[in-house]
Amino acid sequence: MAEDGATHTSWTMAGINTSVDLDGGVLVGDDGSHAALEALRYSAAEAARRGTALHVLRAWSIPTAVRPDDVPFGVTPSVVELQDATLAATQRRGEAAAADHPEVTVHAHTVFGRADRALIAAARGADVLVVGSRGRSKITSLLLGSTAATCIREATIPVIVVR
Repeated sequence: MAEDGATHTSWTMAGINTSVDLDGGVLVGDDGSHAALEALRYSAAEAARRGTALHVLRAWSIPTAVRPDDVPFGVTPSVVELQDATLAATQRRGEAAAADHPEVTVHAHTVFGRADRALIAAARGADVLVVGSRGRSKITSLLLGSTAATCIREATIPVIVVR
């Protein structure tokens, strides 16, 4: 399975992906949560059904990035190291979720920024957007999360919400 990124970098953060351009396929958001894993599994099956690629996008910031395994405790990793570790973890999760669908090619992407903005922008080049829905308490578990709600309102392509 391939790892690539048709991405743009910002001159203000050289080497850091701030957007991604897609050319078709199933796009799924991944924040590392259990709810996102369910969305990943669903999207892998959807990509197999459609005969298209699976694009796994993880939006990140310094606090939400995956810490590189090779950076010792007490040492602050660079922003590029955080991005690379986050991309590698996203690729592994995507491949694991698509394990039952070997015909599906998984492409991992990372974007430094808000998840809703990154997904809506990337969705312009996708065929369908898949997001997980999760709540943090018993009351909010019946409601859509803010990222899912924003994607439903603003995406220009079909959005599938996985519970």
